[in-house]
Amino acid sequence: MKDLRVNAWQGDIHWADIAGNLSDWETRWADAPEADLYLLPETFATGFATRPDELMAVAVDPDGGAPAAALQRWARDVQAWVGGTVFVREENGRYRNRFFLAGPSGEVHTYDKRHRFSIAGEAEFFDCGEDRVVVNVQGWRLLLAICYDLRFPVWLRQTPGGPEYDGILVPANWPEARQSAWDTLLRARAMENQCYVLGVNRIGEDGFGVQHIGGTASIGPWGDVLAQGESGEAGWVTSSWEAVHLAAVRKRYPFLGDADAFTLG
Repeated sequence: MKDLRVNAWQGDIHWADIAGNLSDWETRWADAPEADLYLLPETFATGFATRPDELMAVAVDPDGGAPAAALQRWARDVQAWVGGTVFVREENGRYRNRFFLAGPSGEVHTYDKRHRFSIAGEAEFFDCGEDRVVVNVQGWRLLLAICYDLRFPVWLRQTPGGPEYDGILVPANWPEARQSAWDTLLRARAMENQCYVLGVNRIGEDGFGVQHIGGTASIGPWGDVLAQGESGEAGWVTSSWEAVHLAAVRKRYPFLGDADAFTLG
């Protein structure tokens, strides 16, 4: 397992405007630092547009439509993994928030957001995912998660008997009002699972008038911040995940071997 170079893009998102957001993205790749994996914010092509009329307009077919096709094209163009989430519609008229992680050879992995934000009524329109998804990226086992999932340590917990994954990817639209929780939970998930974490968050005001200031961060297995976006500033956040360091942390402090057993229902 070689070191993994990861990039996350922190920036604003045009509200409910797939064409506009994808157009902006076509120009960003020229200035993107070289990496093995690029992570975009949650709902990178639409923003979290969940009013019923907006949702009907921006949700795409289960294959991810134009946003997922763009992720696949960019992955081939930059010869790296590229991921972000998309609202997809189901045959029953409901929706899912689906993470698409596209690889340089054309492969695509998907994960459906497990936890729905009940405070905002997300369960009224969205179905939740049932399965955890771990993707092998250049020998690194990466667990896919989305925004609100970050608050649920049991769902993200390493399985007893040995680490199941080496890193967690978390695209989000996390509001400024709860920024402290975002910062703390990213570090907590890294420390308790002895893994790297890459959390990417948007900036700017969304269509509900909610403010976001970013806090995009790459976290090491000690819970140390390796790289972090400037508050409210757009741009790439770049870091390198070190395989030797991860192995050394796990060997020196094998905390995971003392973990309690549990079963995910």
